Amino acid sequence: MMFDRWRRDLIQYQKVHQNKYNQWLHYFAFLFAFVAWIFLLINIYVTIVFALLHYVLSWIGHFHFEKNKPASFKYPWLGFYAGFSWFFIRSFEILLRKKLLPKE
Repeated sequence: MMFDRWRRDLIQYQKVHQNKYNQWLHYFAFLFAFVAWIFLLINIYVTIVFALLHYVLSWIGHFHFEKNKPASFKYPWLGFYAGFSWFFIRSFEILLRKKLLPKE
């Protein structure tokens, strides 16, 4: 049941990230967010800079390329966990050179 919810949310996440430029911006945005989490206990200023870069890139992708609002405005938890799930799956796709996510 929990896997079904995660899969449904991930599919929904992909539907609002169709533009290839938005996808690239989001990939780097979540890379910066991941680095921000790593630096959380090391240097708060680095964390803040990377967190801001995450939001700037994500919002440029949504407002300029997708012409929609980020899910984090209305559903912050969904944007967080579905976005990170997509980022890690996409990273494995790049490393393995194999498509893991279905194209929705």
